[in-house]
Amino acid sequence: MQKTFLNVVFGEINYNGFDFEALPIGAALLVAQQQIDQAADQALAAVLGDPLRAIENQLAEGEAKAFKQAGYAGEVPLTVQAMVDAQGVEPVEAAESILQEAQAWHAAVCSIRAARLKGKVEVLKATTHAQAESYADGAINAIRASVPGAV
Repeated sequence: MQKTFLNVVFGEINYNGFDFEALPIGAALLVAQQQIDQAADQALAAVLGDPLRAIENQLAEGEAKAFKQAGYAGEVPLTVQAMVDAQGVEPVEAAESILQEAQAWHAAVCSIRAARLKGKVEVLKATTHAQAESYADGAINAIRASVPGAV
């Protein structure tokens, strides 16, 4: 976690340019939680991309799921047909591909969320700066590891 040049508002006091260890423990806990949230936001952006693309992916998932539930019968949904046209595959293969991709980002989003929430709760239990840092680092590392392809 970042430990220098920190800016945080805690209570009615603005701490600007502080080192982590110099902050009162309450402000340090807040900074640690904010950094966990920031890491989660960055990880979600890496997994989902642009928010509008995420909406597009949700629409495709919904249509592919409905098409599958209908036994792949009837009219091919537009989002599935777009994949058929782009990749030159059959509608069933396109729908399955959409659903596999959706499953992967669902798993990543759930993993990121779990690490974020757990980390923030752990940070609140910290009674020292070192504990807060350790909990935050653990959560941030778990969040980053949730991104497919991350090292």
